[in-house]
Amino acid sequence: MDCSNNAWEAAPWDASDEIADSQLKGFQQRSEWPIFWTSVRESSAELFGLDRQWFISRDVEYYAEHAGEQLLLMQLAWHGFPDPPEWRLASRSAGKIDVPWSEWGYFAKLPQAWIIP
Repeated sequence: MDCSNNAWEAAPWDASDEIADSQLKGFQQRSEWPIFWTSVRESSAELFGLDRQWFISRDVEYYAEHAGEQLLLMQLAWHGFPDPPEWRLASRSAGKIDVPWSEWGYFAKLPQAWIIP
């Protein structure tokens, strides 16, 4: 891929082809889900077992729970080449606070199926 003109980028950008392919497949699957996102700034002090500051310090703007997953949608203040695209997605199994977050890459445009407040 031409990294200066990508609509999607792996996290991290230099991930192996195997990791990048897995992340892209996971992103494509989740991009079709009708996810109703909630703003972190309008939420209570604790989300998914983590305090609000944890989310803010990681650029998390929105969160959701869908299809048995907790999802985080991050918006980067600095984006576009040479930085990654504007948005980033991560998820983990719902109710599994001891499980690490899975990365689904960076992307330039929000999927049409997603509802952002």
